Amino acid sequence: MRLPRQAWLLAKNDLRQELRDLELLATAGFFTLVVLVMFGLSFASLGRKVQPLAIPGMLWLAVAFVGTLTLTRIFDREREADTLRALLTAPVERVAIYVSKAFVTLLVLLGCCLILVPGLVFMFPAAQVMAEQPLRTAALVVLGCTSYAAVGTVFAAGLATSSGKNVLLSVILYPLTSPALMWSLVATRALLERHPDLPTYLAQLAALDVLLVVLGGWLFESVLVGTARSATASGRARGRRR
Repeated sequence: MRLPRQAWLLAKNDLRQELRDLELLATAGFFTLVVLVMFGLSFASLGRKVQPLAIPGMLWLAVAFVGTLTLTRIFDREREADTLRALLTAPVERVAIYVSKAFVTLLVLLGCCLILVPGLVFMFPAAQVMAEQPLRTAALVVLGCTSYAAVGTVFAAGLATSSGKNVLLSVILYPLTSPALMWSLVATRALLERHPDLPTYLAQLAALDVLLVVLGGWLFESVLVGTARSATASGRARGRRR
């Protein structure tokens, strides 16, 4: 029980600070509303038969954008306060750090989906299936966001001390998360079309989540330790110049 407890304590600390500042939540929520309004204005004239082809792209494109915005900020407190090395020397499992950061990212994404999904249901008649099958919709959203957070947290840690991390994260993140986003998109279309194989798609997406979480937890320590070492080396180089 040591690993879950450490992960929960780290995540609770991040969530407490975020609820105090509301910087990330307010930015992500406002961005989600803007994207949702733009989708409504751009695609409101689509016919009902065509909407099942467009709605999955709207949903997961918005998740990808909000996820990038979240991941660029997830390690900012450690970077700004220069506490990344202190976190690594603390008696905490490295996997617990990964789980806590991925969990916070997942919560932000799910909060934005609480705005996205009802908004799409309200604006597009073909999305009424999501309201009629809330359990399957919730499972789909949770599984899709989990796969995105599992991949993104690893690379956010790798760029935690980089000065151009925003651009680099976007360049790296989108190609690597595209398989998870594509599978989520296919499953969403199956939900909208009431496809009988939807449980199979959800099971395969869950298997992908397990694979990505295990792989991310395995790679996270080497990525984070390498980042901390590069930060230490650059700090020493700046000290020598002075």
